[in-house]
Amino acid sequence: MEIDGEKARVVVPARLSAGAADARVDAANRIFHDIVRLVREHGFEPVVVAEVPDLSGFAGAVLPGGGDLDPALYGGDSSPTVYDVNPAQDALDLGIARAALERDLPVLGICRGAQVLNIVTGGTLHVDLPACSVTHQRAIEPGQEPEFVWHPVRLREGSRLRAQLGTGVVTVASGHHQGLDRLGAGLHLTATADDGLVEAFEDERGRLIGVQWHPEAAGTPAREQGAPFRVFAAAVEAKEALHA
Repeated sequence: MEIDGEKARVVVPARLSAGAADARVDAANRIFHDIVRLVREHGFEPVVVAEVPDLSGFAGAVLPGGGDLDPALYGGDSSPTVYDVNPAQDALDLGIARAALERDLPVLGICRGAQVLNIVTGGTLHVDLPACSVTHQRAIEPGQEPEFVWHPVRLREGSRLRAQLGTGVVTVASGHHQGLDRLGAGLHLTATADDGLVEAFEDERGRLIGVQWHPEAAGTPAREQGAPFRVFAAAVEAKEALHA
């Protein structure tokens, strides 16, 4: 997508944790590059930043997955299951999300990124999901490589994501032990897992979209992989059309 003859720029916060003992951190760093690739493949120029920039001149933001947010940010209790809490990462992701909302920019949040969007709009998280009928994260032993688990999610009629996918049920790659609890102001539930957990949300104007799963995961069909990015691209196009 071009704005004034140049590719529209999209800000993507860098992953700041490295070399951690938890293999999930290294896995998140690897798939981060797949998110950057998908941003580029959908017509944008991704700009990876380690500090919150001035967002003038940016078309939107994409917030990727990663470790856990500090539970204190949403009034949650501490838990031994919480991992890779990084104050600098929290400040970067939340700062970009807030700056994007202040400028009314479209934002796509993926896994942790969806949780970031929920928090900045006043929502809360489950600090650690209880055992239930759906497995959202595979338990790993020390030295074992993390793997996604796959489960169906059901998309609500009328959602932009369902319109892009052309179906009401998709099987997604999941890798999270936390989840969305109370949705933030202006966010509407658009997909759930079979245990009732929130799996996706949008706002009424289509500026914000969050998915709890990992569309960038290897093995995800191309149409399903690109659907959240197409919803995001449509939001950018709609906003630019208002200012044309």
